[in-house]
Amino acid sequence: MGDKRSTVRLVGLDYLQFGAVRSTGAFPSTVASMSTVGNVVPGSARFAVDPPEKTVIHIEEEDTPDLVIYGNQRKYIEFALRDMGTQTLLYAFGGLASAGVYSFPTATVVNNEYALYARSRDINGKYLTFSIPRASVEASGDLKFSKTETGILAFTCEVLTPQSSTAISPCVITQV
Repeated sequence: MGDKRSTVRLVGLDYLQFGAVRSTGAFPSTVASMSTVGNVVPGSARFAVDPPEKTVIHIEEEDTPDLVIYGNQRKYIEFALRDMGTQTLLYAFGGLASAGVYSFPTATVVNNEYALYARSRDINGKYLTFSIPRASVEASGDLKFSKTETGILAFTCEVLTPQSSTAISPCVITQV
């Protein structure tokens, strides 16, 4: 049996992009149509896949499980930004922005959905891309008035199933 190890590694983040969720459910046709967000807090970006939910069924006659039923599996991207620009605030909280002025939404809960694209740094001449056609974006802010620290917007982007009449993967990881 041959050696199956690769030289592909995930180290660091090159950039993150937000785009509109398409009505077809597909990922945007070009990443050029998406907006890059930046000033990422070092070490804050990650793509996580939680273990699936499970229900363990026992029977009276045995000490070990009789059956395990697996459920949903959460996938998400988390990152934090130091960028306080109006476009970043819109991605984080919704609302309105015009000529450098940002206004929070009047609704207490805003459902922000975007397409997301993340690209890792080049390692060994290779990198990974994460294409997510639909994600629910939640954000929190710690906007400090400090001389030694900056404000931070923390994002959690839950991967959602694309709304489409055909099966579209909720996340595609490509090795380039």
